[in-house]
Amino acid sequence: MTESSSGAPASRTARQARIRELVSSGHVSSQSELGASLAAEGMAVSQGTLSRDLVEIGAVRGRDKNGNPCYTIPEGEHPSDVTTGSPAWSRLARLTRELCTGVQHNDTLVVLKTPPGAAQYFGSAIDRSGSRAILGTIAGDDTIALICAAEVSADALADAFRQMAETGFPAPLLSEGS
Repeated sequence: MTESSSGAPASRTARQARIRELVSSGHVSSQSELGASLAAEGMAVSQGTLSRDLVEIGAVRGRDKNGNPCYTIPEGEHPSDVTTGSPAWSRLARLTRELCTGVQHNDTLVVLKTPPGAAQYFGSAIDRSGSRAILGTIAGDDTIALICAAEVSADALADAFRQMAETGFPAPLLSEGS
């Protein structure tokens, strides 16, 4: 497990989000350079983990306009960029299974719990799914508030996320009418 600069374990999602930022913001020419940047921020990562992370975020190694080696993330290649059809619902269901650690609701809101650092990433994937059952999300560090559409009960939406967290398969409620 990696650790953040505060000494607390860094979640896989938080680490991958940081790698995505580093790759997107400048020239990362090698895994060792990326590993050194992460280590300087307090996240020691093995080469194998770093390699898997780069594949999972859609990073590819190529050359910049001057011919120097560099990693990039092609536009639209990141799995959370998938926003239509069956791939989007499958991706959201898989993320829910991986990241949703709890579901609660009242009459009007659904609250999802995640590991520390994962809520904004997961909330963005929920927003990008385009489900008409959800008006929007508000994400903190480890908590997401889902605002239900007028015709959707919080109970039904909470059940849909519980179902996806347990099975890893898309919930029909979220894809209806989308």
